[in-house]
Amino acid sequence: MNHLILATDFGPLYFVGRVHTDKRRPVLFAMGGIWTPDDNLHELVEWFPGASVIVAPLPGMGSTYTNTFEIENGIRTVDQALAALVPDRKIVAFGASTGCLVTLGLTCPQIVRQVALEPFFRTAPLWPFLKSAREMLAASPERTGAFQAAWEIFGLKGDAVTDRDHRHLVREMKLPVDAILGREPLEPERAYDGWPSLTSAEDRAAMAANPLFTLHEGPPGSGHYLQGSPEGEALIKDVLHKALKAAL
Repeated sequence: MNHLILATDFGPLYFVGRVHTDKRRPVLFAMGGIWTPDDNLHELVEWFPGASVIVAPLPGMGSTYTNTFEIENGIRTVDQALAALVPDRKIVAFGASTGCLVTLGLTCPQIVRQVALEPFFRTAPLWPFLKSAREMLAASPERTGAFQAAWEIFGLKGDAVTDRDHRHLVREMKLPVDAILGREPLEPERAYDGWPSLTSAEDRAAMAANPLFTLHEGPPGSGHYLQGSPEGEALIKDVLHKALKAAL
């Protein structure tokens, strides 16, 4: 799919999607996580033909170049890009995995609802990701950008992890949020085929205690990649469809 590049004051953002000229139609803005395929979440464009759907990679991923991977810079980038690309329209922001750290922090006043797929708010407990990231980095020592991203976003450097704490995103939320979660718990660290949910018990409890958050659990056995099963994909579609209808 072709790209539209928005050059913001904080770096470029690469979009794909469909924008209707009818400003009454809601906008679904989606952002994926770290080290995802170039076509990540592009299927959303076909899922919701009646809405304007725009998808962007996490700043610094894919074809995007940036000199920093810090989440706050990503938030500023997206806020400015949305104001320029779809002004005066109601937006549903959808973050997946690491992308939730950006989307849940957005301050664009056009955003009326949030959907978060497998969010996490601390990085030190993410043992499945950290194990995989260490293996990937060890196999590709020439990927200096990947090492920078691992440090700035996750606090990962070698065998050590400096926790990146984003729990303020739950405490400071002012919009309705639908959080879609895998059912297989993160804890305890164990031998596991694939990844369980990356949303910790602590994060689930914090969201459940905030009346703005509605939690939706995936099917039995589901982990971080809910979209990998028909049942998980159907749940994501349903939650997004209801959020878009509520934004009308």
